[in-house]
Amino acid sequence: MAIKLEAEQIEQLKNQLEEANRNSHFVIISAVSKKEHSGVNMVTDWNNFLNMKSTNGDNFDFHVIRDILPITTNLVYWAVAQQNLHAVTAQRDQDDQAVDDLEFYTNKVMEENKVRA
Repeated sequence: MAIKLEAEQIEQLKNQLEEANRNSHFVIISAVSKKEHSGVNMVTDWNNFLNMKSTNGDNFDFHVIRDILPITTNLVYWAVAQQNLHAVTAQRDQDDQAVDDLEFYTNKVMEENKVRA
């Protein structure tokens, strides 16, 4: 994977995630298309879940699978991968590595929370 973090960075990011967690805790959700009946599980925070539910509720059924995720090293890497993909997308770049990293670390968070990806 392309993301390399030192132990000190991981601890600092864990602290930041713990702070963010106080405002909007992290969850694993499922989003199932009402038309195609296909779905995806994803990691997000509670406020984003509520936002997705209100803006896309006509097209998708949203459900929380795991509520209040622990702040782990895998969640730190997921957050960095999410941020990297967001930055790449905002610049209108295509970066397969950023997509691959997010998928990899999402799966790691799913595994440690005993959720099938």
